[in-house]
Amino acid sequence: MTAITEIFVLKMKDGAHVDAVREAARKDFVALDGVMSWETLVSVDPSRPTLYTDIFTFPDHATAKRVTPQFAKRPATQAFLAEIEEIIVGQFFTAYQPKTSE
Repeated sequence: MTAITEIFVLKMKDGAHVDAVREAARKDFVALDGVMSWETLVSVDPSRPTLYTDIFTFPDHATAKRVTPQFAKRPATQAFLAEIEEIIVGQFFTAYQPKTSE
């Protein structure tokens, strides 16, 4: 099975406590069975200090579809969701497999 990556580009609210909220949510969510990782990237553009990409990895699509709905139901992750100003994009991805010609 191919691992599934769920990528969100987020504009966060500007608050000093956002990092602590994210880390509490990360600790809680990655403890769930089926969540392989949660990585966070931040924009290098100084005019966009609240633009982040949060990347979640799951072993397969079935697990991703089973686990991701729990994100909105857990207190730590609900607190994280409350810090999001805008979800710019959120989508599941998997490794690109070039089509072979027959």
